[in-house]
Amino acid sequence: MARYFDDDDDDIRVSGLYGQSRDQESMNLLAGHEEILGMEEILGALGLSSKALKQSPELRSALARKLAQRAPVIQRVAPTKKRRWPLGFSGSGAAGTTVNISTRPQCLFRGEKIIATDSGANAAGTNTRITGIFVGNKPQLPSFQANILTSTFASGSLDNELLMDTADPAIDITFQVSFVVAATFEATVFGHSVQ
Repeated sequence: MARYFDDDDDDIRVSGLYGQSRDQESMNLLAGHEEILGMEEILGALGLSSKALKQSPELRSALARKLAQRAPVIQRVAPTKKRRWPLGFSGSGAAGTTVNISTRPQCLFRGEKIIATDSGANAAGTNTRITGIFVGNKPQLPSFQANILTSTFASGSLDNELLMDTADPAIDITFQVSFVVAATFEATVFGHSVQ
């Protein structure tokens, strides 16, 4: 905020959040911005001289009311719905390759259980290895490139739970899969989403 006083300290021009005085010279300096700032209504409603204006609590409250009318109303809304959802993954690769297979949930999602399978020349679950699971850039396995058999997460496995980090909306959940032979990898992550 900048304040300008004339020689006799009689009138004041204030620029910034507090606006400017009513004299014609000040209004000319605004060059049409008085409507944007709302100075005519504020200062006209006060009916104060410029000396009283300098120390006026009425001006401050009038300006606060005017700014409050223009301020956007922001309200944080907490999630109210919790659902158990499946999240699907599918991809294929040639023998000896490693492929990132990603899915992007559009709500808060936390994976809790993985079921995975593959199909190829070998028995189901032995054609691919899971070398990494990521939520965004956060690894979900204790060691990187662990080469876990896909059959570890077969549908009949009892201990295939993995409590993952929560993925924010539009953050990828990625399986890094190494292909032993040419195969197709498929997985489902069951978890909770909130909206």
